[in-house]
Amino acid sequence: MAEQLQVDLAVIGAGPAGQKGAIQGAKANKQVVVIDRLGLLGGACLNQGTVPSKTLRSAILDMTGFIQSAYHGKQMRGPKEISVDDLRSFMEKVIAAENQVLAEECANNGIHTAFGSARFTGPNTVEVVDADGCVSHVITAGNFLIATGSSPRHPLALPPDSDDIFVDSDFIFRMNKIPESLIVLGGGIIGCEYATMFAALGVKVTLVDRRDDLLRMLDGEIQKSFEEYISHIDNLEVRLGLAIDQLTRSADGTGAEIMLKDGKGKLAAECVFYSMGRVANVESLQLDKAGVELDELGNIKVNPLFQTSTGHIYAAGDVIGAPALASTSVEQGRLAVRNMFLLRSHHFPEFFPYGIYTIPEISSVGPTEEELQKKGVHYEVGRARYSEIARGPIAGDTQGLIKLLFHAETREVLGVHIIGTHATELISLGQMALSFRVQIDYFVDTIFNYPTFAEGYRIAALNGLNKLSRDDA
Repeated sequence: MAEQLQVDLAVIGAGPAGQKGAIQGAKANKQVVVIDRLGLLGGACLNQGTVPSKTLRSAILDMTGFIQSAYHGKQMRGPKEISVDDLRSFMEKVIAAENQVLAEECANNGIHTAFGSARFTGPNTVEVVDADGCVSHVITAGNFLIATGSSPRHPLALPPDSDDIFVDSDFIFRMNKIPESLIVLGGGIIGCEYATMFAALGVKVTLVDRRDDLLRMLDGEIQKSFEEYISHIDNLEVRLGLAIDQLTRSADGTGAEIMLKDGKGKLAAECVFYSMGRVANVESLQLDKAGVELDELGNIKVNPLFQTSTGHIYAAGDVIGAPALASTSVEQGRLAVRNMFLLRSHHFPEFFPYGIYTIPEISSVGPTEEELQKKGVHYEVGRARYSEIARGPIAGDTQGLIKLLFHAETREVLGVHIIGTHATELISLGQMALSFRVQIDYFVDTIFNYPTFAEGYRIAALNGLNKLSRDDA
């Protein structure tokens, strides 16, 4: 017999958007239930995606000493010395700890949970279907937040029974062993992150993309710095401008072969990592029964309040499309619930950072140099290279760069772009500068801890101001 439940807010999906939306609803004294198909709080972000991949990256860097080896000449450990069990143990501890925190948050805020796949049967009702296909809950709610996230896109047909050879970001953590060789399909954020991680682990990696550049959303100078950095990684080969025709198992069945279009031959490796975009998780929701519309890309359509075409149903996170970041999803979920219950709210922030956990790390906030040029903005550039910052040699990273873009007349900071160790931490200072319309002089006139990477803001500011006329400076 299915459990009947009536609540003020039903949240479908327990990832960053869903969990923060649920907590916001509970803080507003609403009865809340969270539904999740994985049977775990944290959603794919915690259990399959963001947290495991960043934990994997941290474990690889700690175990191999990859960053320091380039500067200090240390010998990296190879894949035979670091096992899948070593890496998996590291990840499982982090995931378990985070799941415990989320479970306590739900319990402390009186949030109900229902694990299974949700499907709408009407505008105000959903059924929750368990792993056996049985309806475990029937939930009636005054409001809904859809935060079901996204899944890896599979535009090419995969050979049958090939999960051990062709893997994506959902399945890579189930690998039985670290492969000797790996082909990464896709030169976007996820593809570049995993390509550099496995290369740091000692795996022979071939990164393939049909386009002619990597990470094209980046500031051009930062993009070139990344490409220059990875060009010196001996076991990482980048092959651009190659379209894929077919994916097959090797003749002996122990590896993979990729047939290229236009007669460009084939590539072979022990394993293939598939990273060719993501699609919104909407297929099983029966959104038509709730009157919720999708856009041309298959994402849920929302207005600036995160409200769907059905007024009491809201959506947030990857399921509504770009920017599809864990960080932005958290705020979208919170704002969606504040909007639905008419609580004091605000517009989604104009400035937010992007963090790319490649090796090296990359992070940015605000427009790129190319975007400023298109708008005709009179800007100047200040640069600080990690080799100029004492903390760089200390950390074994002298190839990093902090790049500040500022208005040549008003001196207002317009954009910040960083590549190198702790880039995703350092960007927050630039984010605040943009939000408060800080002038570049602030970084010159303030004092930073020494030695720190943050001191690079001062060096970059001085570099930029020195390019202005002496009277202006």
